[in-house]
Amino acid sequence: MFDKISKFLVKQKRMMMEFDEAGGQRDRERSGFDFQAEANLPGHADLMNFYGGRKIGMREMLYDNTINYILAEGLRGPLKDEWMMLNQPGVINETTLTTAIATFTTSLLPAVRRIYSRLVAMDLVSVQPLGGPTGYIYWLDHTFANTLGGATAGQRLDQYRYNSYAAKTEQSTIRAVNFALTSKVVTAISKALKATWTIESEQDLRSQWKLNLESELMEQVTEEIIREWDGLIIAALEAGVGAGNINWNTTGYLAGDTTTTNRRDYNETLFDAIVDADTLIYNAKYIHSNWLLMDGTTFARLSKLNHFVIDPTINNQETVIQRRYEGTLANKWKVYVDPWFTANKILMGLRGDNWKYAVGYFSPYIPLFTSEKYIIEDDFTQFARGSMSRAAYGVLPETSVGTTNNGLATISIVTS
Repeated sequence: MFDKISKFLVKQKRMMMEFDEAGGQRDRERSGFDFQAEANLPGHADLMNFYGGRKIGMREMLYDNTINYILAEGLRGPLKDEWMMLNQPGVINETTLTTAIATFTTSLLPAVRRIYSRLVAMDLVSVQPLGGPTGYIYWLDHTFANTLGGATAGQRLDQYRYNSYAAKTEQSTIRAVNFALTSKVVTAISKALKATWTIESEQDLRSQWKLNLESELMEQVTEEIIREWDGLIIAALEAGVGAGNINWNTTGYLAGDTTTTNRRDYNETLFDAIVDADTLIYNAKYIHSNWLLMDGTTFARLSKLNHFVIDPTINNQETVIQRRYEGTLANKWKVYVDPWFTANKILMGLRGDNWKYAVGYFSPYIPLFTSEKYIIEDDFTQFARGSMSRAAYGVLPETSVGTTNNGLATISIVTS
């Protein structure tokens, strides 16, 4: 069993290193760790024997350390304990006729973390993995049980405020609040792509530029799947706006505005519209929004506001085509840019620190599956390799029969 696990993990390490190479990590890897030059380090002899005296990169060493951590015979860590359970009688051949069914905690593989880290939707919605192709999302509501004290039975406590519902006199009936648990079934959908290439192109790319064509293509396949998940989630959020919309007119100054003295001052009033939209959310949810998303042209307008601060850690020359975080507005809203988002519109939402303040969900079932390379032509000159992902997504409506969330609002830039 340990031999099979070891081979599987080594295979995962090789695939991840190919992805790293395609992602621009090649030069840093080759700078590596030179065992011959570090001969005085403790334990260098063992390392030299393990790697055959060759120079290795830090990422390769980290992958190997992960494998060793899981498989080391003397380790007492939780991952080792999980794998050791597979050797116990009855774990592999479980029976449904007994209550002694073995359980163990699942562990995420590097491929899972890789596809998750690229999703901008991770910063906008709640992420809850599915245990199967279908699952449930739940609404946990507290409601007024009585129509008294200004309250109406069935109203949610977090959406209405009354001063006398809990009022009580001697020997009077104590009013109640109810707990309601409702659910909705969600089903994972699939995303799948394959990359194809000829043996000649693979040979030429390796010969001329020392590049692995298979890794280059698989990186692009993965990126496209990620972009499509982001697009679906963002489109669902835009369609699920429940708090309302605020218009901001680009020609207000020209139409005779008397409150500002020049064009730049008037453009700053876009910030006022954003505050007004945030107020719509606050009045409905009693918590402020904390993120904004828009297309590139709208971001160019917003980035000129005095309240915008670009994140200094952002690499503006990043070549990956994707949605991305850019900075903060008034130290309150994180600003994201989606090149394919609706023009002249800003989507605003909140992602709170607990499940009560989630506006949407992304529920991965199979985060990322990658096939082996295979031949697709009889003359053995064309290869293919594919990736797929399965997940459910959507807006978390205010009720199980609703379609919108009051934690979402929009600002529309109009011209009149």
